[in-house]
Amino acid sequence: MDGIGIRGQAFTLEGLAAALVLLGALFLAITSVVVTPTSSGDVDQSARTDLRQQADDVLLMTSRADGNDLSSLVRYWSQSQRTFSGAANPRIGYGPEQLPGSFGVLLNETFTQRSHFFNVEVAYRPRNLSTGTETITMAHRGEPSDDAVTASYTVTLYDNQTLTAPNASRNVELWQYDTNATNSEDGHYPIPNAVGGPIYNVVEVRLVVW
Repeated sequence: MDGIGIRGQAFTLEGLAAALVLLGALFLAITSVVVTPTSSGDVDQSARTDLRQQADDVLLMTSRADGNDLSSLVRYWSQSQRTFSGAANPRIGYGPEQLPGSFGVLLNETFTQRSHFFNVEVAYRPRNLSTGTETITMAHRGEPSDDAVTASYTVTLYDNQTLTAPNASRNVELWQYDTNATNSEDGHYPIPNAVGGPIYNVVEVRLVVW
């Protein structure tokens, strides 16, 4: 092989080596890209914002449901079960079962079918406002994760309204019920008459989703 051929081969090998080095450096640059906390946080925050909006929408749509709104659901109380009618027990409410009415349908389609969990509780004003609000569990499906979102909707109850459970008397108004579960003479409803005038109580339906 003459000198020109040797030099040409050397240049070819050097060029190939340089190309391999360049490709290796490019590969390292691509694989070493780090997702910073800021960018990751932006993604998480966007997902949480979307989830919160969905929770708000579910509450708003239920509040406008004809004849089966949030007020009716808050009054869907079983005196014999001492929890919401058809619920499993006072501790978990409806638990993993679908909640009644359009609220249950919306929760199922919006969250359950998309592998999200949720809890629902009703916060109400006690007679002694200095003790803060108290709550009743409507549905407990677990402990919320750190990135859970909370949405709420305020419902006003009135003295002349009645309970909506199938076995509830339509002749007994809310103000006539007793908050003491052991007193069966007057009937039992845990939310008290805590507001003067025609308003019975102001409650908040809270939806926690994760």
